[in-house]
Amino acid sequence: MKRYFKLSVLLGFALLVSSPYVLPAVSSPKVDKLSSVNWWRSKVKSQVTASTGRRYMGCVFGDSISSGLGNTLGDLNYNFAMGGMSSVSLLEQLRQLKAGNVQCQKAVIAIGTNDAMFSISNTDFKNNLRQIVTLSRGLGASEITLIPAFYSTLEASQNPDVAGTLDRVDEISTLIRQVAAEQDVDIVTDEIQPLFRNHSLKEELTFDGVHLNNSGKGIYRQVLLNIFNNAAVSSR
Repeated sequence: MKRYFKLSVLLGFALLVSSPYVLPAVSSPKVDKLSSVNWWRSKVKSQVTASTGRRYMGCVFGDSISSGLGNTLGDLNYNFAMGGMSSVSLLEQLRQLKAGNVQCQKAVIAIGTNDAMFSISNTDFKNNLRQIVTLSRGLGASEITLIPAFYSTLEASQNPDVAGTLDRVDEISTLIRQVAAEQDVDIVTDEIQPLFRNHSLKEELTFDGVHLNNSGKGIYRQVLLNIFNNAAVSSR
């Protein structure tokens, strides 16, 4: 009888574990660990090596949305953006660029989209962004422009593995505007609106709900070129 009872318990446990109706374990909060990843370290090192002692007219710092443009902004400008970046890894990237004596006359900071998906408090994000502005000034930037977080499509925003919620993107963008005012730097507002409709990324401007297709890149590229050429109407 005892053996039968033990066998029944074990069988029941096995069925419970394998049942498709058992609730999955709560996933761990997403955090930015890029600075501990080998490929990221190697990429930043190569950026420092290629740029040490150089002074660029314009520098772009951001995530995969900006890195998708590649170095198509002119010979005097450099795109330091990298996929997966948030305010956490951007801080470390800027520290290394500063140590390499990389200089930028103008800096565009397009960060926050991944922060909207990661687990970061409003206080920590604002503190990170303040330090990012300070480090950008340390690179010699006399003109700094912040870009609000990018919306994804409505469908993509409902998948936590792909993007942050639209509400969280709005919250992050509000924090970016607050830091821009505190630090007395420019922020792009109306210029990037052609990418969006009803607080979400236009379906016709993306290939996956998050990243820009060629048409979307064309709009975004022109915004950056206007900033570097002093043609954008940015607000403080």
